[in-house]
Amino acid sequence: MTFRLLFFALLATAMGQSVVMTTLPPLGREVGLTEFQVAFLMSSSALMYAAGNALWSRVGKRKGYRRVLITGLTGYTIGTLVFATVWLSGFQGWLVGTALFFALTAARSGQATIMSATPPSVVGYAISISAEHERVKAISKVSSAHSLGQILGPTLAGLLVGFHLLTPLYAISLMTFTALVLVWRYLPNNQVVASSAPPKKPAAITTHSIQPFVPLVIAMNACVFLAVAMMQQSLAFFLIDHHGASTTEAAQGVGLAMMISAVCALVVQFTLVQRTSMHPANLIKLAFPLLSLGYLILFLHQDQSQMYFAMVFLGSGLGISYPAVAALATSSCKPENQATVTGFITASPAMGYIIGPPIAASLYQISHRAPFLASSIMLATVTLIAIGHLRAKPNRIDD
Repeated sequence: MTFRLLFFALLATAMGQSVVMTTLPPLGREVGLTEFQVAFLMSSSALMYAAGNALWSRVGKRKGYRRVLITGLTGYTIGTLVFATVWLSGFQGWLVGTALFFALTAARSGQATIMSATPPSVVGYAISISAEHERVKAISKVSSAHSLGQILGPTLAGLLVGFHLLTPLYAISLMTFTALVLVWRYLPNNQVVASSAPPKKPAAITTHSIQPFVPLVIAMNACVFLAVAMMQQSLAFFLIDHHGASTTEAAQGVGLAMMISAVCALVVQFTLVQRTSMHPANLIKLAFPLLSLGYLILFLHQDQSQMYFAMVFLGSGLGISYPAVAALATSSCKPENQATVTGFITASPAMGYIIGPPIAASLYQISHRAPFLASSIMLATVTLIAIGHLRAKPNRIDD
């Protein structure tokens, strides 16, 4: 029951994020925002999200992850309503130009600051009630909600944008409110649950030889989401400018692409990540080449069927990389540092979104395909670094 509630909470959040990323570029085109203004909306909110992740992870460690999760879901519900209403004012002509842009930035950044409490509280809760040898599976159980959210979110967006581009945003606020009610009513206090487990001995702990490279692993994860951000910033504009799609068709096309990616991520997590005995470092070495290949196909594609084929590789790589990175980093630090590491892990996707959209917007002005090529080259480089620096041999250190 506990994991199901955590799963649904993260699912609602992930659906909301995927809906926003699917609809934001078409929304921007519809109200006259430039590519750089859309990129700024993404990156500024990601900056607040990343800062909030690190903060809320520490708060959750002290105050309890359940309380922080309720805060995050509340902020997400109210923030989404406010964000959607500001967009509506732009459609109605009540706010235009610079005033609309600043209102959207303020609404999205404020929402991101509070909703950033959700991922670290979910992951922290899952870690707190799981044994170390079950950590990869536990993190995969809840993080698979992110993959499912990327399936259902774009699907929901594709179905509802036919009514209005803003309809998916209002719909997702209802789902996060439902998650809030369920968590408030049924999720037990994690401090009580955690206290029922036998205390760990303060003796030597088992770790891995990559412990000094935990920051490197988190940086690699940020690179993964830097590439994702560049793709999501560019893909709808590419469909409009290269394939001649309307804003509604672009939102539907991006939604289908993200749905294919997320289906593959979910399948990989259930069939491989949760069943394999492979060390997380070896899983990481498998994930990054798949991602690099996916972006290369995206760069070379000539029709939309090839674009969707690229999403198979992107989804498979994403489904492997995040739970493997999270498990590797949290098991390679001492218990007293776990809250900090968890905060950085859940913040690393936002780190990619801080700089990814502006870079993509700049590259897009040079060539519409340039963001995809840059992502492929970056992840190929990260693959070489992972092969050279991540090892799976265990060793022992003393606290």
